[in-house]
Amino acid sequence: MENEKLKILRQVVEEGFGNADLYIIDEFMDDNCTEHQFGMRGGKEGLKKAILSLTNAFSNLSYELVRHAVNEDIVWVHYKCSGEHTASFMGHAPTGKKFTIDVMDVARIENGKIIEHWGVPDRFALLMQLGFIQPSTSKS
Repeated sequence: MENEKLKILRQVVEEGFGNADLYIIDEFMDDNCTEHQFGMRGGKEGLKKAILSLTNAFSNLSYELVRHAVNEDIVWVHYKCSGEHTASFMGHAPTGKKFTIDVMDVARIENGKIIEHWGVPDRFALLMQLGFIQPSTSKS
């Protein structure tokens, strides 16, 4: 049987981010949740804006759980996220390129709500796969 705290974080990632289901965010994110992810501001409403931005820029988003760990009130998850760049993202026109990146999330959950969150998507890999940055060719 899946741990209840793991189930909450999975719903936020897979349904909230994967399907742009903002109801999930209202249901499982505490109103005063502390967000530690770089660039994320504005609590639940900021998270909803980020989700809509991602789902507008990328189609066919999917999140495949690779591994997880649960220790008391803390849940760690590692996902493979994939999609296709089909609309403007970070000021860049759509490339039509597909990507697959690693995403790590850690959440502290109390009373059925996420009260603290750390999100670590591999943005560098995303930018390289979309062609926004090029790998270094310098030799050491």
